[in-house]
Amino acid sequence: MWDIERARVEGKTIRETAMCLLILTLGAFLFAGCSVKRTAVNIVGSALSSGGGVYVSDDDPELIREAIPFGLKTFESLLEVSPKNKELLLAAASGFSAYAYLLQDEAERFDAIDLSRARTLNRRACKHYLRSRNYALRGLELEHPHFTALLKKDRASALSQTIKEDVPFLFWTGASWAGALTTAKANLSLMGDLPLAGALVRRVVQLDETYEYGAAHEFLISYEGSRPGGSSLQARRHYIRAIEISGGQRASAHLALAQSVMIREQNISEFQKLMKAALAVDPDKVPQLRLLNTIARRRAGWMLKNISNYFIDAEQSEVTK
Repeated sequence: MWDIERARVEGKTIRETAMCLLILTLGAFLFAGCSVKRTAVNIVGSALSSGGGVYVSDDDPELIREAIPFGLKTFESLLEVSPKNKELLLAAASGFSAYAYLLQDEAERFDAIDLSRARTLNRRACKHYLRSRNYALRGLELEHPHFTALLKKDRASALSQTIKEDVPFLFWTGASWAGALTTAKANLSLMGDLPLAGALVRRVVQLDETYEYGAAHEFLISYEGSRPGGSSLQARRHYIRAIEISGGQRASAHLALAQSVMIREQNISEFQKLMKAALAVDPDKVPQLRLLNTIARRRAGWMLKNISNYFIDAEQSEVTK
């Protein structure tokens, strides 16, 4: 009984303390000057943005998809007060891109059964990818004023100014820019910007190819394997490097090569091997990749079951269970 009573009292104390902190924070927002409010936001923003591991280490994509919007709107609210907070800008950029990816993943599974629903999801995904890109560009502009304008005018000059500390913003700018195109392939403006996306991520490889377990190499698998004028050989080289850097723990790298190269080449046997390799990845081995690997493994299973959607001569009997 004593333990129960103690727990009740301690729980009440925690709740009361949290309420006091909330009141104090609101008081700071309502009555303090701009500099004090900005300082408070920076402290809160730093704490919130550093908690992204809670999302990427989860194994329930639907739960994360439902939870992310609240966090994203929180980041945007804080950015209104502190628009130059790099941590918040990076959290918003990566968060909106992750949310867009989850919507896009759902859209592809709806594509064969509810085209209208799939199109709606893709439109939303495109919008959020572009939101991600814009926040990432704002992050780059902090250290490199007029970066966006220079990038469109002389991308070699713009990118030469960037350093290793810029890698996260470079990656999310390029990845989300290209992601928007994959959801709106008829958008000629986005198609025209695709080389910019590729150049941004290539710069990541130059500065820090190990970022996020080789995420830049994985991006370049798809970029080289699927773009007009791309190179299947280069896509395979990036695949090998992505596997090496991640220690084979990025299931999505297998999918990237399968979707961008094997489908186009109609190489069904290699496609199946890559799907099996993705399914063999243990999502729990690297907690930081758990969500990504959970989605990739689910997608690999779905693609194997629907292999006839991708290969002209596929027979259901050919699918390796």
